[in-house]
Amino acid sequence: MALFDVPARAGRETDSKIAKKANSKVRQTATVKGGSSLIEKIGAINALVESKLGHLKDDYIIIREEEILHKYIDKCIENKVISLDTETNGLDPLQDNIVGICIYTPDMQAAYIPVNHISYITGIKVEDQLPVDIIKAEFERLGDIDVIMFNAAFDTRFMKNKIGVKLHCTWDAYLAARCLNENEGAGNNGLKALHRKYVLNGEGDAFSFDELFKGITFDKIPIKTGYIYAAHDAIITYELYQYQKPFLTPDNEECKKRGLQDVAWVFHNIEMACVDVIVEMEDTGVEFDFDYNNKLRDKYYELLEEKKNQFYNLCNMYSDEIEQYRVSNANNKLDDPINIGSPSQISILLYDIMKLQPVIDKKTKTETRGTGEAILKELDNPICNAVLEYREMDKLINTYIDKLPECVNPNDGRIHCKFNQYGADTGRMSSSDPNLQNIPSHNKDIRKMFKASDGYVLMSSDYSQQEPKCLAALCKEHGDSQMFDTFMQGKDLYSEIASKAFNKPYDECKEFNVDGTTNKDGKARRTQAKSILLGVLYGRGVPSIAEQLGTTTKKAQEIKDSVFKGFPAIKKFEEESIRMAQQEGYVTTVCGRKRRLPSMMKPDYEFIWVDGVPHDDDVLDFDSELSTEVPAGKQEFYRHKLAVCNFRDKRKIFEQANEEGIWILDHTMDKDTTKVVNARIQGSAADLTKLAMIKLHNNDRLKELGFRLLIPVHDELIAECPENNAKECSALLAQVMSDAAEEILHMPIKCDVEITKCWYGESVEV
Repeated sequence: MALFDVPARAGRETDSKIAKKANSKVRQTATVKGGSSLIEKIGAINALVESKLGHLKDDYIIIREEEILHKYIDKCIENKVISLDTETNGLDPLQDNIVGICIYTPDMQAAYIPVNHISYITGIKVEDQLPVDIIKAEFERLGDIDVIMFNAAFDTRFMKNKIGVKLHCTWDAYLAARCLNENEGAGNNGLKALHRKYVLNGEGDAFSFDELFKGITFDKIPIKTGYIYAAHDAIITYELYQYQKPFLTPDNEECKKRGLQDVAWVFHNIEMACVDVIVEMEDTGVEFDFDYNNKLRDKYYELLEEKKNQFYNLCNMYSDEIEQYRVSNANNKLDDPINIGSPSQISILLYDIMKLQPVIDKKTKTETRGTGEAILKELDNPICNAVLEYREMDKLINTYIDKLPECVNPNDGRIHCKFNQYGADTGRMSSSDPNLQNIPSHNKDIRKMFKASDGYVLMSSDYSQQEPKCLAALCKEHGDSQMFDTFMQGKDLYSEIASKAFNKPYDECKEFNVDGTTNKDGKARRTQAKSILLGVLYGRGVPSIAEQLGTTTKKAQEIKDSVFKGFPAIKKFEEESIRMAQQEGYVTTVCGRKRRLPSMMKPDYEFIWVDGVPHDDDVLDFDSELSTEVPAGKQEFYRHKLAVCNFRDKRKIFEQANEEGIWILDHTMDKDTTKVVNARIQGSAADLTKLAMIKLHNNDRLKELGFRLLIPVHDELIAECPENNAKECSALLAQVMSDAAEEILHMPIKCDVEITKCWYGESVEV
């Protein structure tokens, strides 16, 4: 799928010719042949690049002198734009080093500034490279000109930490690509892939030589070889930016014609404004408590041993059967004792020795001897439960207790994860290396390994009912203010929904009575209404809601119907969202971010002839023309059969059609309507959280107080500040977050702040 389905255009003629020329001489799958030593590999790379790309030497330049760099920066300032990319010897801007800087500005050759290349023979830094202090002084002259990057947080952090210059990126071509089409896919959203697709109209990019340097860090690549490969990235970043710019400039006719003004607003005011926030959070990191980690390790390894012993004690009940199995099976695969960590051995224990009835797979409708979590829960046997408890403990140890200390930066004792700003296609952030947004909340021990810096306190603030309020704002956009009015009246939404759904007074649907005691019946009604609403928001089906409520699917459906009847705004919003997806191919967030769902525009089934034309039974009939479309009657026949069949029969219908020479394309699996509402709500919540982060980052008073953001966890923000400033910072944190959301939602939204010494620790009085 192209960017919002607009045609790609050719790049600048000179670069297109260069790419074509190089592509005719270089195979995309070029590999280096030679010995296994580093010297042999570098020699092979040099020879290959010289033979295949040597003709491009004059198209890019190497800047080794201060005067040349000064003149180049002068030209960037004159043009008011610079495109920049960095080459590094690793992915960690704090521990790895910058090797070279690639820059480009119009009417100039793309340039490569070598900084830290080393001899692959001696390991000593190569001479004739510009000193960092000179590079810093020149780049500090850029001022407020446009800075174009691709994956800006990475390059910005390396420039900041290794050169000492903090650049402000004004256009991240990666974020722009995500805003224009979030469905590119992981393998297609890199710089070279996007440039090839949109600027070169899909023609081969001769500069995709990632495999060429595999296993060799860029600092060991000779400058005369690496500069051609590196400098090209700066120019294609600029060309991709030129392609994207008309569509994300609000007053541009292309932007208006394609209805992208709101998307442009999101790009500039949320995504680009958030880059500097991400840079600061990643550089700041969060302190790790090694002493507490050691205590947890002792505690959890002891618990793990207890879980294992519990399993073996239960196995002793079947000791005779286990021994009989060992004796009677020549190919016995059971260890002694049984390996609790081996799925195959657990399968033998459960189904061959204990003779448990295998679970029926819901998709294939066949028996399965599986040992996955869902199956073991369904078997509901003491040994199954023991295995599950052991696995859970083992996962906590391996994923967090043993793994997290390895992620700590040895220079500052802090964990610096990577925040993926557009991590989910909805716009929600994610994190990795490690994933700090996935630290389990149900186990407070794990989160307590993260602590405040010495002299600081942690503070966490989360939005109260962020997603339901996003729903209320979106419903109001669709002309139904029922939910919005409920919030404006200061009522509890879940209680109000329960009141309308179950035809009970509002006070009889509240969780607590006036005297503070628990209202048992009211709490039950409120819980049911809340489960239905959140089920809709999170894209959960009725069976999932039934499981959460601890009732049957039929009863859950009845409750859902009652909620929809009493509060029709929910059902209306669900229907309007599905209609939008079906008619437009996308849905929007409260800020106008688009989540493209092109499959929703497709029919459930498409019918085409296998050979492009129907079977011709009369081979002597030369006059009649064969229709290239499957007759409407035939299509209707199969649609009716498919509408009333079960999953197993669907395959038989496909086979029947195939015998008639008809292929049936099934799009139903791609049209999960439950995801439509979730995309709008999750995306809206992501918008609000990012806007809050931006406002907190830019708040001058919070900067004066030493406040710094650490971790965003969807609707919650974790920060730290000097302990002496905790009272003022906590009040400002709540106020700024609330104000940011209220500007968009136009309704009050409360933020609760908790101050602690460690994540999920005891509250601290300030």
